[in-house]
Amino acid sequence: MFALLVTAILLLVLLRRSFRERRRYRWQSEHDSLTGLYNYQQVRKLGEAAFAQAREEGRPFTAVVADIDLFKQVNDRHGHAAGDEALRSLGAWIRETVGGRGVTGRSGGDEFTILLDADAEEAAALLQRLRDRIEPITVFGQTFRFNISSGICQVDGQVDTLEQLVHLADQALYRAKHEGRDRVVCASDTASGETQGAGLVVVGSGIQFGRHASERCLSEIREAQVVLCLTDPFALAMVRGLRPDAINLGVHYAPGKDRRETYREIDEAIMQQLRAGKQVCAVFYGHPGVFADVPHRVVRKAREAGIPARMEPGISAEACLYADLDIDPGHRGVQSMEATHFMVYDRVPDTAGLVLLWQVALSGDLSCSRLHAEREGLQALVDKLLRWYPPDHGVVLYEAAQLPIASPRIEHLRLSDLPDARYEEYTTLVIPPLGELRDDPVREAEASGRA
Repeated sequence: MFALLVTAILLLVLLRRSFRERRRYRWQSEHDSLTGLYNYQQVRKLGEAAFAQAREEGRPFTAVVADIDLFKQVNDRHGHAAGDEALRSLGAWIRETVGGRGVTGRSGGDEFTILLDADAEEAAALLQRLRDRIEPITVFGQTFRFNISSGICQVDGQVDTLEQLVHLADQALYRAKHEGRDRVVCASDTASGETQGAGLVVVGSGIQFGRHASERCLSEIREAQVVLCLTDPFALAMVRGLRPDAINLGVHYAPGKDRRETYREIDEAIMQQLRAGKQVCAVFYGHPGVFADVPHRVVRKAREAGIPARMEPGISAEACLYADLDIDPGHRGVQSMEATHFMVYDRVPDTAGLVLLWQVALSGDLSCSRLHAEREGLQALVDKLLRWYPPDHGVVLYEAAQLPIASPRIEHLRLSDLPDARYEEYTTLVIPPLGELRDDPVREAEASGRA
């Protein structure tokens, strides 16, 4: 009997411990470890149920997306411990202000999502109480304060999903940032001069869409009224898996056609949708802002027309290059140029650091109509590089892998062998440093003078 009693007690202790562990693991799987608020997945899970119930019962439902203004400066000026404390404090103030009136969570980084059983006016009043609650923070003897910007969107007859509601609140947040930060903007407020309902977001597909496309990129693709793509065929196929109506901008290219004309046609195709008052997502290969004229130009044109426009980053070929070649750009520094730009202008390579020349296959193509390599142009590029590098200097031809089952091209060869190598339109020339770093002679002279 004593043995049975002891066994029963031990089992009870183990069961209680197991229950506590399961409860702890479940809590950790549903909450953000820094702020204690719900994590992104749990906010969406609870939010979907609350959204559906509010629609069924005809009650108002509002999404709020907020983040800390200039959060990077908090980290840069005061350290990451200060940034963590700012997030922790803001999370506590949000929990205190919202109470049990809604679902609150940290979406990632310094962004927070609040889903409320309330209308937009009540949400704005709640945000004002939250902003009034923010006070200076002291970390390691340094005192600082921060502000927040917020976007609000209330369910109306045109919002069918929670994701769409949060997306519109996120768009309102970007307007708050664009209008000067430290403010609350409601999605239903139309800014003066804007084309009614129009908006543009430019996103990057990354090099491998299946691996590199961010959650925000996927959300923008799903929720846009019109999706236009200038990507590789694999990424285009995957985008069309999400949006069968996606428009392929690649049809504007043609053999022998001046690429500048193609770029103008792509600009116009995007602007035409914006003038029609559409919410547009334009998907570009890699990082949309790296060695890409069209995305920057169309964002400028949209803003000049009074249409909200922004760009989301993507993983670029350069980011893949550093990983595949095991290169730290902070070690020697990097000089990165388009190959023809380097040939045409008076550019001097920094031989003590890494030099990257992009679109090397098109070297010397001033007509902007060639899509293949020509030996004459490559030889001219080599001739210019020979002013600073010896003919046997080792270089690398690099091409990032576009599919998870493929490997990157990393071909080592001599500088003098470049004209006879094989090229794709996207081949990059990597020129490693020549020799060792030298001390600054002015600094040495000043040091000698002080001595």
